[in-house]
Amino acid sequence: MLSDPVLQWVLTLTFSATAVYSALRLVNDRKPLLVVGDSLHLVMSLAMITMCWPWWAVIPTLPQLLVFIAGTMWFVLVTVLQAQRRITRASLGGHSAWHQVTHAIMMLAMVWMILAMPSVTGTAAHTHDHGGLDLWAALTGVAITAALATAGVIFLVELIRCVRGRTTWLGHTGDVASGMLMSLGMAAMCWPMIAG
Repeated sequence: MLSDPVLQWVLTLTFSATAVYSALRLVNDRKPLLVVGDSLHLVMSLAMITMCWPWWAVIPTLPQLLVFIAGTMWFVLVTVLQAQRRITRASLGGHSAWHQVTHAIMMLAMVWMILAMPSVTGTAAHTHDHGGLDLWAALTGVAITAALATAGVIFLVELIRCVRGRTTWLGHTGDVASGMLMSLGMAAMCWPMIAG
């Protein structure tokens, strides 16, 4: 998907870090809502690593779409239930409904990236061509990329506050750092698709 080797490696390392963090959270979290969220973020991080490289094209599209559509719906549902106070903040690791919205945007961005990369089946290989997006894909891509970049900056501001407050890393601070890396990393992945 990416042609710049520096960007490929930077984003591979970024999403490897978020994958390791999600796996650590998955092992340590006991609350069911957090376990589902950790699992979705782990799968998303691994998918983002593969998207950095041409061999992502051999991974079947439909299972990815189903997982990330379900992930989007999950976080939208959690956001609504939290806004209605049917789910407590404590059951979500102390995070606000805003955090759930950003998770939904990340999952939706995955759906967009998969749909926006039309597959071209050749005689020798199956590749993804992401040049020449049609109007709907370009406009929705700009909106999603802007939302991801904005979320990344908000996470960064929150991370600075957390670091100054000297909170523990495996918890709120780590979640905010991971959210920042995921948001900004995904924005960096989306932009070449739009600009190309």
